[in-house]
Amino acid sequence: MKYLTLITAILLASFVACKQSATHEKDQQNTTTAEAEKYVTYIGTLPCADCSGIITKLTINETDSTGNQHFKLTETYQGTKNGDQDLNSEGRYAIIKGSASDPNAVVIVLNPDKDKNLQRYFQKISEDELRLLDTEQKAINSNLNYSLKRQ
Repeated sequence: MKYLTLITAILLASFVACKQSATHEKDQQNTTTAEAEKYVTYIGTLPCADCSGIITKLTINETDSTGNQHFKLTETYQGTKNGDQDLNSEGRYAIIKGSASDPNAVVIVLNPDKDKNLQRYFQKISEDELRLLDTEQKAINSNLNYSLKRQ
């Protein structure tokens, strides 16, 4: 009888341990999924005056755990006289309503708290597209493609 009680206790403990392990793994998967969903990446090739194009990758987090809005920008200048050149930057971004061209526009401002020369403006055209604005937050009047598409 003693052995039967001992075996039952061991089986019960094993069952509880397996159930807790499965719950822990599910919680980790949910956390990983939530973290992955916080980041959005837009990619495109923007025009360049003295190279064949700028491959631009903008990754933004929608808001991290501290409430900050953070971006990472990678620009690859293609076909320069020194070959392809990468320029990486990161910092804070802000979302503002209205631009010089459209008072209802949603605009993402990179580096809003830095010098105007370090700021970039992207108008949110849709959930899947951002379009680069000029330094005065106006739409760039050109037949060239100034859009980044969501990945």
